[in-house]
Amino acid sequence: MRSNKTHPWELAWREERWAETSPPLPVIVDFANVLKREGAKRILDLGCGAGRHSILLGEAGFQVVALDISETALKTLEARLKTASIDNVTLVRHDMLELPFTSDYFDGVICTNVLHHGKLVQIKRATEEVHRVMREGTSAFVVALSTADFRRGNGRKLEPNTYVFTEGEERGIIHHFFSRHELQSCFKEFEVVSFEERLLPVEEGGNRAHFLVRLRKS
Repeated sequence: MRSNKTHPWELAWREERWAETSPPLPVIVDFANVLKREGAKRILDLGCGAGRHSILLGEAGFQVVALDISETALKTLEARLKTASIDNVTLVRHDMLELPFTSDYFDGVICTNVLHHGKLVQIKRATEEVHRVMREGTSAFVVALSTADFRRGNGRKLEPNTYVFTEGEERGIIHHFFSRHELQSCFKEFEVVSFEERLLPVEEGGNRAHFLVRLRKS
């Protein structure tokens, strides 16, 4: 049963605390080329937001399913798709814990800066769902927070390395910061093709830190 409480991400989009103006991540541009080489056709953009990657994939000719929990974000994406005359992207409002798709449905999945938004038990459930909806032999790309990120420790602690931010544009939203071993354990059902930690210095001091992981369902 779904809660009637407005989701924190919907509040962030609705209150215009969150906007997506940056271009597609270069790693996803590269991954789109991998998907082409693999002959992928149907791709899931899990936690699509306003759809910078959904648009990229749509323009590349894939049949894209853009899923997000925020209705406002999806409306923003819908307007962008109309402006760009892209008609091969389907919008779905849903969470990531129980994906509304049959098993073995997708030829590829991207999930950028989304998987870490939950408690660890929720993250593991979402990862199982991603595995379920992917066809055998297909690929996924995940970007997730590392414990080396300068924001680790911000907000109210829920469990080890998991915090609800209490200030800023992402206030009210859960962030889990992964160790390398912990994230690898979440992907135990997959073949890990590549696993990189990337650090980006910030003005506040410290680094933004993410794991970039390419997976294959074997």
